[in-house]
Amino acid sequence: MGPCSGALHPLSLLVQAAMLAVVLAPGALPPFLPCELQPHGLVDCKWLFLKSVPRFSATAPRGNIPSLWLHSNRIHHLHDSDFVHLSGLRRLNLKWNCPPAGLSPMHFPCHMTIEPNTFLAVPTLEELNLSYNGISTVPALPSSLTSLVLSRTNILTLDPASLAGLHALRHLYLDGNCYYKNPCQEALQVAPGALLGLSNLTHLSLKYNNLTVVPRHLPPSLESLLLSYNHIVTLVPDDLANLTALRVLDMGGNCRRCDHARNPCRECPKGFPKLHHD
Repeated sequence: MGPCSGALHPLSLLVQAAMLAVVLAPGALPPFLPCELQPHGLVDCKWLFLKSVPRFSATAPRGNIPSLWLHSNRIHHLHDSDFVHLSGLRRLNLKWNCPPAGLSPMHFPCHMTIEPNTFLAVPTLEELNLSYNGISTVPALPSSLTSLVLSRTNILTLDPASLAGLHALRHLYLDGNCYYKNPCQEALQVAPGALLGLSNLTHLSLKYNNLTVVPRHLPPSLESLLLSYNHIVTLVPDDLANLTALRVLDMGGNCRRCDHARNPCRECPKGFPKLHHD
């Protein structure tokens, strides 16, 4: 056989070129590259090493996307215009883009910047996950939210202004903002009445935050209150006053015995826990 026997025939090259032209024609490529469109309008962009929110093509049906998954990327800055073109967005997951130093595999510090109107530009948003990100304050949020996850962040203070206007919020998670894997100098500070304006809140989780007392003046709408693995060793009637709808209370791991602990443990003081008879 001759030395050129493996060469492509000009007609074969022409066919391949024609096929490539068809593939690259407008509208032939998947509409949400580099992400994947999954059933029920979910655009999946996780684990793509993205450094910014993708700008999808104007030919993509951007207004018909209810869910966007952007977790486990490297997005450190969120802009006011990042989600404005997604007019029907209801669920947004931004988990683990810029983890706090203690939770980072290489223990590098990271601070996520969120511009003021990033989420306000999405008035349809109902569920937002910002966990495992280096944010120290609650960003401005739309009043449409029903579920908010701010766990494993650097948010250490909640006051009445932090979540003002979120009257539709039903589920709030702030777990692990101050514990041995995500250390802080003191503890999560929840001002008395800081959450009282959340009149529809039914589920509140404040686990792993070094709390020493139950936050006061919680919304009476609460049905589930999770306070496990803090340092609350005394309970008195005022701690749960007016929580007449409460069905689930988890106080596990607040007063530990450390003789068989598999993680860092603070021994419970002798004579504790103390529970008021009422």
